[in-house]
Amino acid sequence: KGTKFPMPFSVSLLKHAHWEMPMHFSHAAYRNITHDPKAGRPMDAFVFSKKSDLPDGVLPDLEKNILLNFDTGTEEHWGRRKLIADMLPALNYTDEPVKLKIPNGENAKAFAHGVGLVESLVGPMLGGKLKKQVFDLVGLNIFQQLFGVDISEHLDDHFEYDKTFAPGVIGVPVMGFQGKRLKDIRAKIFARIKVGDIGRAFIKEAEKRGWDGETRLNEMVWIAMFAGYGGTGNLAYETLKFIVKDPETYVPLYKKDPRAFMIEAARHFPPVGGMNPVAYREDTTHTLANGVILTPKAGDLALTLSSGANMDPQVFKEPHAFIPNRPNGMKLLSWNNELDAFMSCDSVAGCPAAPRGCPGTWLSLRVATAAVGFFVDGLVEAGKAGNGEKSKGASGEL
Repeated sequence: KGTKFPMPFSVSLLKHAHWEMPMHFSHAAYRNITHDPKAGRPMDAFVFSKKSDLPDGVLPDLEKNILLNFDTGTEEHWGRRKLIADMLPALNYTDEPVKLKIPNGENAKAFAHGVGLVESLVGPMLGGKLKKQVFDLVGLNIFQQLFGVDISEHLDDHFEYDKTFAPGVIGVPVMGFQGKRLKDIRAKIFARIKVGDIGRAFIKEAEKRGWDGETRLNEMVWIAMFAGYGGTGNLAYETLKFIVKDPETYVPLYKKDPRAFMIEAARHFPPVGGMNPVAYREDTTHTLANGVILTPKAGDLALTLSSGANMDPQVFKEPHAFIPNRPNGMKLLSWNNELDAFMSCDSVAGCPAAPRGCPGTWLSLRVATAAVGFFVDGLVEAGKAGNGEKSKGASGEL
């Protein structure tokens, strides 16, 4: 069900004497946490950082208590999710592929000629050129779909934002000057969004429901820059790194069923690791399979790990094999609740079958599928992966 998880990399948690904590990493344990309204969320935490350790600019500008901090099913948690679901129609489930908007100068064939061992090993650490191409394509389309705005002129800034922001998520110190830079970048993008049709309607509706409209929109932009851009960009980029290791095998497999391929890719390379902290609301006892007994007290923290749950052999036979349309494939937890359960909900606000699924699930999947398809077509065009018709998961010019 879980284990004691040492925290050597989170300076923030170590500073507050969280030397180890239970981690729920099996499929059943992770699912239980994300479905249990009694599984609280710590108000003072942002993933592996304490909010008090983060400089101004890392969290939303107008309110520091973010959606992740609220217990499942509480009025505040449900209300914020309902507003997002009602006012951002691009989040709704649809089978329609995304019609990609291509950044100026983006060229899938050039990308294909650039991929190789050096990029796959060094690019993620140094923020390589090819990684930026993928993130630019994903980011431009996430914001175009979600808010109806073109952020082309801010793509360089956003890539810088993500490289600075990500360490704070895992508890690495973020300096004050870095927080200020994050705030400045986010302010530019927020200014564009709040005057758009979708942004103005979002503000107006939030105020009708009793909130400060700009505060709620500001949080949503923060979410999109964090989970939408960073999470979806990571899924697309890691999937492409996987494909180029053996394009003769994986390009035809992608083209056969892009959506099924990307669902399996999301199981292997989740948009986010699902490492959200949990706050026990009452004294609890966990008896592990090896006989170890954990006795967390009310208020103690625990973690969840979707990357572990997605590899649980009790649910996914041959979990490390890449098998699109595998049995139980829709049980992956990369977006926090099982996909088939989340699909049964009337809206992305959630329902009892999936009360804490990421509201961006379907948009993330659609944009990542289209982005991967765009670059897969580039591999074909460059003669690196067979031939065939243009990918069904992509729309845009090479």
